[in-house]
Parts: sequence; C-alpha cells; structure tokens
Amino acid sequence: MKRPFHSIRWRLLLWHSLVSLGLVVAVWLLANRLSTRDRMERIDRDLHDHEKSFYRGVFAPKNSSNDKDGPPSLDDIRDRLRSLGNPAIDPPEFRDLFKSDPAGTYIVVWDSDGSSLFTSPNAPAGLTRPTKVRPERSERSVCDRGTLHELHSAHPSGIITVIGRDISTELGALYRFRILLAVGGASILLAAIAGGWWLAGRALKPIHTISQTASRIAAGKLEERIAIPDRDNELDQLAHVLNDTFDRLASGIERQKRFTADASHELRTPLTIILTETQRALRSERDPAQYRQFLENCQTAAQRMRGIVDSLLVLDRHDVGAESRAHRPCDLAEIARGVTDRLAPLAQERGSNLHRQLSPALVGGDPEWLETAVQNLLSNALSHPPAGTSVSVRCGHRGGESYVEVHDEGPGIPQEHLPRLFDRFYRVDRARTQTQGHTGLGLAIVQTIATAHHGRLEVTSNAGQGTTFCLTFPHLPS
Repeated sequence: MKRPFHSIRWRLLLWHSLVSLGLVVAVWLLANRLSTRDRMERIDRDLHDHEKSFYRGVFAPKNSSNDKDGPPSLDDIRDRLRSLGNPAIDPPEFRDLFKSDPAGTYIVVWDSDGSSLFTSPNAPAGLTRPTKVRPERSERSVCDRGTLHELHSAHPSGIITVIGRDISTELGALYRFRILLAVGGASILLAAIAGGWWLAGRALKPIHTISQTASRIAAGKLEERIAIPDRDNELDQLAHVLNDTFDRLASGIERQKRFTADASHELRTPLTIILTETQRALRSERDPAQYRQFLENCQTAAQRMRGIVDSLLVLDRHDVGAESRAHRPCDLAEIARGVTDRLAPLAQERGSNLHRQLSPALVGGDPEWLETAVQNLLSNALSHPPAGTSVSVRCGHRGGESYVEVHDEGPGIPQEHLPRLFDRFYRVDRARTQTQGHTGLGLAIVQTIATAHHGRLEVTSNAGQGTTFCLTFPHLPS
C-alpha cells in the first residue's frame, strides 16, 4: 500500500518546513530581543538623564551665581527636597521634571530614616523605600514593578531616590510589534512551505519520468529510453547510466532470444534424424545390417547433440561464474606444439600445409582450457577454408604479453561478419558448416577462455589474404 507521507517529496517538505520554522523562530526571537533591548535602553537613558538633572539641582550651591559658596549641607539638601514642588522657589530645571503627567517621569526621595522627603505629584501610590540599594556604596539598580520601570539610587548621605515611569505604552507597542512580527513570520513560513512543495515536485519530476519510463521498459517496451535534457546535472547523469543499462539489457535479451532460437534450431536437426531413423527402423522388419546403419546414424546425431550440450554447459558455467579453475604457469609454445601434433592428420587429410613457429611464452592459466582454445582455432583454420589452404601457427611474447596466432591463407571472411563472429551459433556459411558437424560455438568458447584468463581474442581478415586469429594473455616472467 502506497503511503504518501513516506514519499521523498513529503520528507523533503518536512525537513524544509522544519528548517524554515527554525529560521523564522530565530529571526522572531532575535528581532524581539533587539527591539525590546533598544526600547528599554532608551528608557534607561531617559531615567539617568532625569537623575542627573535632579541631582544637579538638589546638590547645587546655595547661590548658583556665587562660585565661592561651597556645596550645601545635608540639612540644606533636606530642606530643599521638602520645599520642591513650590513654583515660587523651584529652580527652573525642576519644573519640567514634576509635571503632573501620569505617563511622565516620577521621582520619590526617602531620607536615611525612611521618611519621605519628596514625592512628585505623578508618582504612583503605595511606593515603598527600596531595600536592595545601600547608601554607603552609592549603588544604583534598575527594577520593574508591573508596568513601572524604575531607577533606584543611593547617596552616601543616606538619601535614596527612585526615578521611574509607567512603560505600559512601550510594552503595548512591543506587544503589537511581536504580533506583527509573528504574523509576518507565519506568512513567510507558509510561503516557504508552499515554495518548498513546488520546488520538491519540480526537483523530483525527472525521477517520476525515469520511474515511468523504467516501468514501461519492464513491461516489455525495450525500445523506450529516458529523455535527457541538456542540463548536465546529477539526474541527467543517472538517466545516462540507466539508458546505458537499458541498452545492455535490450542487447542481452536480444542475444538471449537469438541464442535460444539458434540452440533450438541446432538441436532440432539431430533430434529429427534420431526420430526419422527410429521410425524407419520400426516401420518394417529389416536385416541386421540395416538396423546397424540406423543405430549408427542415431549415434552420430546423439554425439552431435552431446557436443552442443557440452559446449553450452561450458559457456553457461562461465556466465554464472561457476567455472573456476586453478591457474598455474603454462607454456603456450608447448600447448600449441601438442595441438599441432594432434591435428596434423587432419591437415594431411585436407591437403593443407601446416607450419609452426613456436617460441616460449609463459602465462598463468589452466592448461586444459588453453589447449581447448588453441585447438578450436586451429581446427577452424583447417576445416573452414578450401582444401589445400596453408595454415601457420606462431607463438611468442611481446610487450608484456604472450600470444598464439593461427593464420590461414584462405579467401578471408567478409567484413560484415566480423562483428558477430564470436556470437554463439553464428556461422559465416551456415549450410556448409552444419554438414561438417560444427556447432557454431567454437569461437564463443575461445573468447570465454580468453576472458577467464584476463586475455583477449582478436581477428583480422582481408579478402584474398586469409584470416588471422590472435589469442593474447598477460605474460608470466620466467
């Protein structure tokens, strides 16, 4: 069952949303903190300015025009504080400090014995003398009482002053700013989520296209391929890899179909011979010589079938990796010498001149497999060209490689056949090779053996100049 919330698109959206939410919250907290700090710092500066103005007036000399007068005494300060609020005697710098403005700055002054020396008209009721500031240290502190923001200061004379103001207006402005910031952040977050959903869909659209194309190919439409726009990004690279895989898959399936058809065709001929001969033998009474002929024909057909099956088994074991043999040092010259000696009677029968030029060539491999490879090449060179064709076998090493070359001076192989020459059951002259008993698997087996030994099989052929098969392996130093 498909679960949409487990899709890559939803997961990308989830992570994108979480990151966006984190950024929005971080910006909201930072903006709120900076705005609050800025407003409170301005309020604190105003309170400090009021405090300085207040103290300049309270502690000014008795006659400000006479510099010879010294600072007022403590009793003078107390008298001056008790008389504040009288417009007739207030200094001008005090008059703006104590206006009866509920939203303005208020001042309350206590004596060392706790008695009130002065309270501005706009001061809130119920204020008590601060206990946290100590006059002997001339301490200052800022504290909040609800919506009241106050600066507490203590003078060495024992006088304690509270200068404060009601900041409900500023707090309201901060609250509205937070709400506006939250609404803006939520809008940005929703826009980011919507944009993330769109971007995720756009980014994953090529994957959806790849998936649909792969599904159609899996359903049997092997000719389809993924359309690749010229963007050269990671998904385009993936599409190239998949298209290459599909090409190899289609090629492999096509080879498998051709192989199955060819194998069926190859096995059908000997089976037909066996059935025909047995039906003839059973149709009527025969003399022993005729029965013997029938059985010999059946045996020949069965041996051909066995050769085909054995060859297919060798190829299949290599394809699935089951054919693993121990490698040991082998001399290709000795192997080629043994094969040429064994096939010399066939060369005499065909009237072919068999030449050999063998130099030591050490390789690491399985001697039986290497012998089979050389024998298949030499057998083809003696069997396929016309009778009387000269055949030569050369062996040696060059450039870090050991090689065996089998060359015949026959008419050569047409160029259009060379690309498929190593395919299984492929024949240049199908009718002629079938009559000679060849299965069409010899070169495929040679190529399989070469691959298993980290070597290669190459063919060169020109019309009228013969054909050369070269089997090459990594050279093993002596």
